[in-house]
Amino acid sequence: MSIFYGPVLSRRFGYSLGVDIIPYKICSYDCTYCQLGKTTTKTINRKSYVKINLEEFKYSLCSIIDKNERIDYITFSGSGEPTLNKNIGSLIKQVKSITDIPVAVLTNGSLLNKKGVIDDIKKADLIKVSMDAPDQKYLQKINRPHPDIKFASLSEGLNLLLNTFKGKVWLEIMLIKGINDSLETAYEFEAFLKNLQDISPGLSIEKIHLNTPVRPPGSRKVFVPDHDRLLEIKKILGKKVELIKELDIKITGNKDKSLTNNIIELARRRPVTSRDISKSLMVNTNEVIKCLKPLLEQEKIKFKVHNNERFYYK
Repeated sequence: MSIFYGPVLSRRFGYSLGVDIIPYKICSYDCTYCQLGKTTTKTINRKSYVKINLEEFKYSLCSIIDKNERIDYITFSGSGEPTLNKNIGSLIKQVKSITDIPVAVLTNGSLLNKKGVIDDIKKADLIKVSMDAPDQKYLQKINRPHPDIKFASLSEGLNLLLNTFKGKVWLEIMLIKGINDSLETAYEFEAFLKNLQDISPGLSIEKIHLNTPVRPPGSRKVFVPDHDRLLEIKKILGKKVELIKELDIKITGNKDKSLTNNIIELARRRPVTSRDISKSLMVNTNEVIKCLKPLLEQEKIKFKVHNNERFYYK
């Protein structure tokens, strides 16, 4: 299975070519809203999780770039926390050696305070850091981190990034109805950001994205906040804030149509998870997720939850 997926039309990055360098679902978090479901291995151990031949990596990337008219970002993200892979720095270096397409790293920020992590990703053009909690209580409730990860270490890591990274830094807050979308929590976020600015007065986060769990999450208790509440939170957090709106994407490409039909046929035979579909069809899980939402909306498939996992069926 290729570590590349897409290009996928993203709500934040335009046409994004994903680079998935972590096996399914190895992460330092077990977020309640994660579209990939429950974390199977929760760890902070950095190592070479995926065997990658650098020459094959470069050849595959060049081939994908040649076949696609538009790629806005090459994005390291995917099935787990990408900074867990200790080879991310050499892979970013390989990308930069063959193309001027900007590189983005999507991280939950949990490892930024660990030795070598920022050095490994500093060649990227953009680092997007998820920060869904303003304190330890919400961190435990929403992100369910590895026991060694504390909110203080997240703040330390983000401050370190702002002091050493020369590219763009975006912050993303995933808002969940009834959990972290209260105005009280918004003011706690505001205080945290102000304190961060006071520590590093010459530094700046370029954008703050307010995101919502529009894709099917692993938990049944995750809901999208009311739009009026999102506007209130946006006002509290200031002019750098953008609401990340859902894209109205219709499946039109031949590849997507083929994948869609194959997903329906699999679901017709037996209930399957997104991971089952990914393995059976030899397609990256993120491409599967992209197809599942419109299939559910069009009622071409249904789902049921068992042991905190979604099983799709026809």
